[in-house]
Amino acid sequence: MEQIQELRSRLKESETQLHILLGKRTELSDALESTISKLAIIDSESALLSSTRELLQKVSVRLRLQISSRFASLATDAIRYIFQRDDLTFIVELDVKSNLPVASFYVQVGDYKVNPKEALGGSVYEIIGICLRLVCLEVFKLKGPLLLDEPLRSVDATNLEHALEFILQYCKETGRQLFIVTHNELIAKRADKLFEVTQHLGESSVREKVISQMEEM
Repeated sequence: MEQIQELRSRLKESETQLHILLGKRTELSDALESTISKLAIIDSESALLSSTRELLQKVSVRLRLQISSRFASLATDAIRYIFQRDDLTFIVELDVKSNLPVASFYVQVGDYKVNPKEALGGSVYEIIGICLRLVCLEVFKLKGPLLLDEPLRSVDATNLEHALEFILQYCKETGRQLFIVTHNELIAKRADKLFEVTQHLGESSVREKVISQMEEM
């Protein structure tokens, strides 16, 4: 009888352990299903992100090509007009280095491709910078006026008039209002409206100047 009682006790313990193991198996099965479900979501999101990245890369390449093409065309028009030479062509070459896009600028003079500074002097970089700003305004469809702070500082007086004329013509064609902050009297004389900013004892004051006064100077 004692042996039978002992066997019954062991059987009951085994049944208890079995129920515990079955419970753990259920928990593990539920965790496995949850993990598989999460993996499926992650795979789906990963595929979506991969497709999105590919699309953004294509859009980025297309946008860079669009900007570089428009930029090269506008810069070519600018340097030809400003320097009064029809044998100049501005070239933009795109490349990728260390997974980052880079652009190199050249000026083609006849059959030769050279550094812009070598072809036209240091002032050409300031003109190029303004052209890039103008292209971005149009490509990204940005509204509002064109604001220039002390532009064309390194452009000599001979080319300054042509550079100003180019900018003014651009604003006329695009319908943009032009605001220029400058100390250059040659630039100030081209203004439709002129405001002088002065400072006294740390306070700034603004007054409108009559254009005829500038013409008499």
